[in-house]
Amino acid sequence: MPQYKLMDRFGNELSHGDLQKKLQWCKDGEQLEHEFLHLFGSRFGLRLNEQKHKDPTVPDFIHTASDRYVDLKTQNTPFFNARRYGVEPQFAVTLNKIDVDRYTRLYPGLIILYHVNWLAVKLLKPDGSFIEVSPMEGIWAASIRHIPALCRRNNLHSYLQRKADQSGNAKDSYVLDLRNPVFRAFSVTDTLARIAGDT
Repeated sequence: MPQYKLMDRFGNELSHGDLQKKLQWCKDGEQLEHEFLHLFGSRFGLRLNEQKHKDPTVPDFIHTASDRYVDLKTQNTPFFNARRYGVEPQFAVTLNKIDVDRYTRLYPGLIILYHVNWLAVKLLKPDGSFIEVSPMEGIWAASIRHIPALCRRNNLHSYLQRKADQSGNAKDSYVLDLRNPVFRAFSVTDTLARIAGDT
């Protein structure tokens, strides 16, 4: 039984569900990728990476104009304990260490897209204290070449419950701040071509 509760903006408790079930996450992730492509593919000039059918670990999309790989990170739950790593939970996103290592080695021109939509906005602790963020939705982009400079030992979070995990779940993630200048927030008039050109 979890020691804390997650609440949505209406005060409803959110189920923890099967957060650690890697196969379900992969299935959900695939759904999220197709939904994102449906909503933003034309505007951002994206197409599905054809290799995705053979290897689910390759980047999700290709930016047609620049032929650069693009990987989508959808985050709906804030990292409420981000202050431990010097980041405000409102603007904290995570990136798996294994992804940073792999992307920089195999896809040096990759663009990372964060689609953030905080469905959980409050973490209630057993002692009655809480951490709260404001509802927020948006899209941020960064080039992978800028990411390693943000990755240090003091912002590397280890998932204790995954240390013995053999299912493929990442065991460590970097806690990153969307307010850092390497991240470009999309406005209603931005296109990925503009962002890609700057990164």
